[in-house]
Amino acid sequence: MRRKESTVSRVRRALMRLGVALPALPSWAWAADFGFRPPRDPEDAAAEGLMRDLAERILPVYQDVDKDAFLANVTALQIVSGAYRAAQDSSRSLRERRKGKPFDVLAERATLDGIYAGARMLEAQGRVGFAEAYARSFDELVSPLDNAQAQAVMARLEIPAAAFREPLRQAFDLWRAKGSLPEAEALALVRTWLSYQSRRSFSGLLPELFAAQNGSRYVAQADVRIPVRGGVVHASVVRPGRAEGPLPALLRFTLDPAEDDARRSAARGYVGITAYVRGRTPDGKGAVWPFVRDSEDAAAVIDWIARQAWSDGRVVMLGEGYSGYAAWAAARRRPAALKAIATIAPMAPGIDFPMAGQIFRNAMVRWAQEHALAEPLHASTNGDADAGPDAVWQALDARWYRGNRPYWDIDRVLLGKRSRLIRTWLTHPSHDRYWQKFLPSADQFARIDIPVLSFAGYFGADAGALHFHREHLRNRPQADTTLLLGPYDASSIRRGMATTLRGYTPDPVAHVDLPELRYQWIDHILKGANKPALLADRVNYQVMGADQWRHAPLLEAPERAPLRLYLDTSARGEPHRLLPAPAEGGGNARLSVDLADRRDVRTPWPDALRMKQLPARNSISFVGDPLPEGTEIIGSLRGVFDITPSRQDVDFSVSLYEQTASGECQLLFDPYDFRASYAGHRVRRRLLRAGERQLLAFTVERVTACRLAAGSRLVLVVGINKRPDRQIDYGSGKDVNSETVTDAKWPLRVRWHARSYVEIQTGKSS
Repeated sequence: MRRKESTVSRVRRALMRLGVALPALPSWAWAADFGFRPPRDPEDAAAEGLMRDLAERILPVYQDVDKDAFLANVTALQIVSGAYRAAQDSSRSLRERRKGKPFDVLAERATLDGIYAGARMLEAQGRVGFAEAYARSFDELVSPLDNAQAQAVMARLEIPAAAFREPLRQAFDLWRAKGSLPEAEALALVRTWLSYQSRRSFSGLLPELFAAQNGSRYVAQADVRIPVRGGVVHASVVRPGRAEGPLPALLRFTLDPAEDDARRSAARGYVGITAYVRGRTPDGKGAVWPFVRDSEDAAAVIDWIARQAWSDGRVVMLGEGYSGYAAWAAARRRPAALKAIATIAPMAPGIDFPMAGQIFRNAMVRWAQEHALAEPLHASTNGDADAGPDAVWQALDARWYRGNRPYWDIDRVLLGKRSRLIRTWLTHPSHDRYWQKFLPSADQFARIDIPVLSFAGYFGADAGALHFHREHLRNRPQADTTLLLGPYDASSIRRGMATTLRGYTPDPVAHVDLPELRYQWIDHILKGANKPALLADRVNYQVMGADQWRHAPLLEAPERAPLRLYLDTSARGEPHRLLPAPAEGGGNARLSVDLADRRDVRTPWPDALRMKQLPARNSISFVGDPLPEGTEIIGSLRGVFDITPSRQDVDFSVSLYEQTASGECQLLFDPYDFRASYAGHRVRRRLLRAGERQLLAFTVERVTACRLAAGSRLVLVVGINKRPDRQIDYGSGKDVNSETVTDAKWPLRVRWHARSYVEIQTGKSS
């Protein structure tokens, strides 16, 4: 595990998230500092001159033993200095050096900088205006690239200038206070300034330039109407323009036009197809009813693809979230042309959406509004036209939390009107037949005989993938299924890992281009390419803190020794201990939460993965002894609570941390909330016996893999759910949707007794 970042590191993180890599320098070079008085903000009229002055002072002294990194950084310095011809020469030298090597970030940068330097040089010579100069330079450097390389360059150019503005402003504010900055940070600042300033000049030119490039490379059909039973499905189809003969197809079945990656698939030599849920058009319009017809419609689209002249009869489905679910929905019908599915954090209806642990999340209302209805929130509802979407929805959550309305009214509170879709979902709080019909049955899982690839993360991007993976293997032990797990959350697993993730610094080996890895796996399936080494076994997981990947046939194997820890109930006060054996002498650990108290409505819930202080709100902590040696843990936390609850139901929250010898705490998986009455059997609710001692077995629907350092402690935090952004169970035993704050007549109390324990597998054999 890494130490928590300094302020300087946080700014560097913001820059690197945008691809602004800090250079590798010889040790003596890190001592060089440059005086710098930053402008007020990136739009300050003085900013360009100040940045030029900084670049001019760095150029004469900058050195780097890595010749390629040197050329990349010198090019940026020369452009910002106004030495466009020299920059063009440096960029050309770097492109020559990268020939025959993978088209990586350095090759992309050499192309991007070469385009801009060439355009500015032509403009400076007075021959043409900037728009024409940029078009010439763009065509000169992009046209010779193959489709995949050109697609990578255009994707980088599409990053808007606004994405660089905030990191730039943060850097200006930081170095304004310090008065000088080290060479590495100065180089990163120059690179970020170049990315920001250059895009302000050429971003408006890109649509026409991209259209010309894509028009010469691909055959695209923007709105194809595919007949399905009782209607049509809209789709976009993109084919390589110079293809010789039929090709395999990559299909994404989605409701979000932002996921349209058909051209990226075509750049890889496939026919790329993005098909939309019935009722949705490629421009994002049209209301849909999620899940209901996706299985038969996606299968019909696959059959249609197989009949086209450009198809070789083979289709692979890919997707993330909802489109990942759609891939499984199609696979259960086993269309003949479907040869594999490859998903990233797929959604599993009734498992992780719209509820998780059988607790409904307010986020389902936002998702239904933005994705199912494809409608913005009305200004009359949010009351603040200037607030960003996240702030608006947080304010609405607070409105719900402060009120005394049953959860049946969550749509009225958040949207100002009834939603038939939300009402339908609320009618099915258990994993009943309504949800089951959307997922493969046991028999259908047993018949899915195509290769399957799934990616999942430890921090909130795992429940759906784990469900599909485990059920597939449970019902078809010989299944050709591959699972990759790492320290990703719902955002980073789709968009890429930054240098830090919510305060945690992932191991270097965790930085994997997952969409690219998925394409490599598809190349293996459809083109006979080598299987990616990272996917060597059925289960491939990154061990946090060890900077290593592990490969195993099963996520949890019986030969692995479990680490069982009992909750200490004998001591008074907190923190309680985690013990290797049950405590003697009786006693109990107690937690009391006033579910009617709303004074915390404005107190934000932390989402940091690494912190100096454990969360204490509405929770109780149990701390283990220092580990005598480094210990690897892997899998899902399981346990039994020996409890006496004061009411007939409780919504628990379970978190596990590594507390390092320095006192910092690292979250090991995303906190898991679950309703006690559904623990272990999400189909049927079984109320607790208020006032009686009883055993409650549970399994956390999360997974982790971590090497705990010698001297570290495991810390278990158990809380009772009371949050503005989700349903609250007041424990009356009624339908939770019907409960209100009035049902919280007295604080909810839980006592833990000596037989309570948790356990997780270790890397050791038993």
